[in-house]
Amino acid sequence: NFLSISSKEDRNIIDKAFSRPPSRNDAFVWQIRTLTDQEKYAEAAGLINTLKNDPFFPKRLDTYFNEVQGYWFFKQQMYDSTIAYMVKALPNAIDDADRARREFLLAQLYELAHHQDTASYYYNKAIKLTTDPLMDINANLNKAKMLKSTDPKEFDRCVATLIHMARKDKFEQYRDIIYFSAAELALEKPDTSAAKIFYRKSTVYNKEDLSLKNKAFLILAEINYQQKNYRQAFNFYDSLQLDDTTLTNIEEIKTRRGALEEVVRNLNIIDREDSLQSIAALSTYDRTLFIKNLSKKLNKERGVKNGDNGNTNSASAYFATRNQSSDLFSNNTSNGQWYFYNNDLKGKGYNDFQNNWGKRKNVDNWRLSSASSHATGNIGAPGNNPDAAADSSSSQKGSAKADSMGILYQRDISEAGLLANIPLTKSALDSSNSKVARSLFQLGKNYQELLEDYYAAIDAYQRSLKRFPDSLYNGELYLNLSYCYRKIGNLKQADYFKNLLLDRYPKSIYTQYVLHPDSFNPSKKDTAASGRYDEIYNLFIEGNFDAAIKEKNLADSLYGKSYWNPQLLYIQSVYYIQKRQDSAAINVLREIVKNYPKNPMKEKAAIMIDVLGRRDSIERYLTNLQIVREKDDSQVVVYDDPKIVKNVKPSIITGQKPLTDSGVIKPGSATLVPEKKLAPPVKNAQFIFDPNQAQNVVMVLTKVDPVYSSEARNAFNRYNAQSMTTNQIIITKDTLDSARTLLVFSQFIDADEAIKYREKIKQAAPSEISWLPTQKYTFYIISDANLELLKENKNLQSYIDLLNKKYPGKF
Repeated sequence: NFLSISSKEDRNIIDKAFSRPPSRNDAFVWQIRTLTDQEKYAEAAGLINTLKNDPFFPKRLDTYFNEVQGYWFFKQQMYDSTIAYMVKALPNAIDDADRARREFLLAQLYELAHHQDTASYYYNKAIKLTTDPLMDINANLNKAKMLKSTDPKEFDRCVATLIHMARKDKFEQYRDIIYFSAAELALEKPDTSAAKIFYRKSTVYNKEDLSLKNKAFLILAEINYQQKNYRQAFNFYDSLQLDDTTLTNIEEIKTRRGALEEVVRNLNIIDREDSLQSIAALSTYDRTLFIKNLSKKLNKERGVKNGDNGNTNSASAYFATRNQSSDLFSNNTSNGQWYFYNNDLKGKGYNDFQNNWGKRKNVDNWRLSSASSHATGNIGAPGNNPDAAADSSSSQKGSAKADSMGILYQRDISEAGLLANIPLTKSALDSSNSKVARSLFQLGKNYQELLEDYYAAIDAYQRSLKRFPDSLYNGELYLNLSYCYRKIGNLKQADYFKNLLLDRYPKSIYTQYVLHPDSFNPSKKDTAASGRYDEIYNLFIEGNFDAAIKEKNLADSLYGKSYWNPQLLYIQSVYYIQKRQDSAAINVLREIVKNYPKNPMKEKAAIMIDVLGRRDSIERYLTNLQIVREKDDSQVVVYDDPKIVKNVKPSIITGQKPLTDSGVIKPGSATLVPEKKLAPPVKNAQFIFDPNQAQNVVMVLTKVDPVYSSEARNAFNRYNAQSMTTNQIIITKDTLDSARTLLVFSQFIDADEAIKYREKIKQAAPSEISWLPTQKYTFYIISDANLELLKENKNLQSYIDLLNKKYPGKF
């Protein structure tokens, strides 16, 4: 009652010694592995069950059979069953390295199955057997991460184990991974101070793994950002290499880095000017002594000998002072020892080097980089704060320091060069204070608007208010303080600064913001203000430009820019372009790019800015081509007197013309014999509509100035040019009456083809001409003869009724 598919292996000792066993049984096991990898789990399970009950299946394959059964369960994420078979498969290990790998896998499986103690047991076994440094590191790390204890000492012991590994030579090439792992454990403790140190060491030892280095820099940046160490956060964000494909939030990183760059720039200006003012406040003697000592220190750090007078602007002059050196390796001793065996010579060489070059870090190309920094006047990276302090006299309190963007990194570090930066005159001091005042106020706005750190913003505003009480920026400082206090819930202080604004600046635009708080929230628009801007928008569209500009300026003075929309700005720019006021148009288009980065109008505005920047050269090129262009912005004269209009009657086309793939008639094509039964025409008192006749698509624009009807035609020409199936369509402008302009898209083989295109262009219009309200235009289909009749009798509604008779509800 059993099924046997195995080859019987009843082999004697001689067979076992001199021949290989049948490969058929091994192939069954490999077949199970193959089916599992192909995710044919049912077929694999059937073969497993057959071999389990096969009495001739050889015992020699039991361990490997257990291994593939464990793999079958693993692929289906049934980890408990996987473990049971993998434990049985351990004897199948080839050697200690293979057994260590299997034990490491078992430890991972126990970890996935939430059996932490057993997982730790197998990690320990893998650590004892493995000779693979990477496995050793990961086993220690995974074991440490499974700690259930909240005792900080447990974490400290695990971190200490990793650090001990990092000091061993065999783990040298894995030190970046080890320190990164130690940092992760430190964060779980949590100990952010230690984590920052370990992450930093990981980046120092990391030479090739870009993704790991970027990950460390990103975590360091985020830790410092959360701790409000904005200088250091900017440094680490700036260290990221954004071409790394493992970074998933590049846009967020760029945004935050840009915001921090603004903050750090203003911080550096404030620190620099404060440092220079502190030096200026010293007595003449103390200031002279400070500058002298600072010049010597900087010269020594840059490797310039005393007596060079700080002349470090030339790399050639820099190296000229280095070429006069004695031969350290000449045999000048009586005992004839080689230099590196002679302690006296080595000590002399060390002292000579230090006297000549100063203290140098053990880095590559230090001499070349040092000379380059002299020749180019390299500026230190933001965030580095080397201090240069001097003891002041008993009458002076505090100390003077020079920050990273200040006098420490300028080109001329002679005493005279350093002294020239110090604001010793009233005008220089006023200029310095002006820089501090502007930067301090802007710093507060950076905190408030870019970082949304309202506590830091309040501190910056209060410092500005204390140091520069007259710098209130027409009340904006009071408004911002009120806003920030309200955001942190301090309503008493918010109302205090709000009242100061209302009392001292009753006519300020910022007072209007307070009186109309909804203007800060785009989702809660003032109904009256929105209606007013809608009226301005219609004035532009209808061509009443002078009134539109006047009304917009008046509305802006009351409501600011919060009620602007990209459509309004775009049509205003088109008006300026038509008036050839390109600079005004570019300024308006830049408002779209800046304030509406996610709006489809941004791309159109950017293209327009580029074209306007090259307007003269483009027009000059076209002029040289001697192309006669139709005037875009003029209305076609329409004669309303029916006596002088040619009486045109529609004709019925009984044939078909050659057409393109899109259904557009090829120009100059002959009429063909019809191949299908033609649909009958429909008519009313004024029009006859024949669906078999060649048709146009017509766009009717109501009360739209010629400037914008021409712009609409340009937009649809661009749209058609980008579509491979519609590149034969010709768009012409025409006029129905004084209020209605026509754009005629011609010409299509019959009504069906015209309707297809009409649906396509109707769907594309809201994005292609998004600046034009949808209620300002409609699309229909019409033959040449009916178009002429329509221009004569002006009865568009009668023609629409006829279309709806043929196509109910479509028009």
